[in-house]
Amino acid sequence: MCFRPADASAGPMKCPECGKPIQMIGGMKLEKCPFCKADFTEYLNGNKPVPGAPGAPAAPGAPAAPGAPAAPKAPGQ
Repeated sequence: MCFRPADASAGPMKCPECGKPIQMIGGMKLEKCPFCKADFTEYLNGNKPVPGAPGAPAAPGAPAAPGAPAAPKAPGQ
């Protein structure tokens, strides 16, 4: 049976600075991009947002009040 780390199945990630694909190796934490030498510590600490990453979902709004029933029509003759 072949063991493959969970992060390896996600495929290559992209550098937030240069955009080149970086293959993550299980058990190793990259601190710099091997291509542009960008420092990843600000991204890993959460101090700098990763471009293109989905943000937190917006909070749902308050539910609307139910509509009042319409007044009955006058009987027609």
